[in-house]
Amino acid sequence: MPMKVPAQQEREIVTAVVTPALTLRLYRNDKSPAAGDVASDYTEVTGGGYVNKALIFANWTLSITGTSPCSASYPPQTWIFTGVTDAPGTAYGYYVTRNSDGKLMWAERFPSGSLPFSPIAGSKIVVLPKYQAQSLF
Repeated sequence: MPMKVPAQQEREIVTAVVTPALTLRLYRNDKSPAAGDVASDYTEVTGGGYVNKALIFANWTLSITGTSPCSASYPPQTWIFTGVTDAPGTAYGYYVTRNSDGKLMWAERFPSGSLPFSPIAGSKIVVLPKYQAQSLF
């Protein structure tokens, strides 16, 4: 028999995931996120004025209305590059790590039509961080 998680627990799961201090990072290796990934599977972008971004719990908007799925969304995060990034000079997506232990929390690859993205001076990447929990059966 399939298991169903009640909406109340989905809310607790979403809240627990986004409560700790997190860091949003862009990655430059040609990687598609997979279930067994760890943070070291992703190579963070460097150079070109890139700096990773802190995600603060107070800035998350939680959608915990009692219906599934429950989600947390964050304001858009924008990078404007001041030059070419270090080799290979690409960005394929973003990943989020937990500050306390560096563990990978989730990752998302950019849409295939925009890949590989090669930042140059004036290039802009905007990421809309979102986390969602839903019981599937």
